[in-house]
Amino acid sequence: MALIFFASSVPGDELPHPFWDKLVHFSVYAVLGVLFLIPLAEARLSQVTIGNAGMAVLLSTLYGAFDEVHQAFTPDRTPDVRDLFADALGASLGVVVILLLRVIVKRLRWFEGPEV
Repeated sequence: MALIFFASSVPGDELPHPFWDKLVHFSVYAVLGVLFLIPLAEARLSQVTIGNAGMAVLLSTLYGAFDEVHQAFTPDRTPDVRDLFADALGASLGVVVILLLRVIVKRLRWFEGPEV
């Protein structure tokens, strides 16, 4: 979050093309969503639930909203709802990847069967 805050402090005239900006938002918030999920799931894949995943997305999106407000105080920057949308989508994708990973691991363990 400190890295995001620092990046949000960069003046607007030094920013990349808007397409790349959205891609950066999406990618960074995908990572943030996963980083929020880790403590919520007590760093255990078995504890990754829909509820924890939803909370991770919510917290990431709330931080994205805070980030957009912060940009209102940065020279040549303005809050953008499209950035917030990219943040929420990125966080959602990051968390969904972990949810899918949990399902895959659970099924692989099921195929192993009981130990002899």
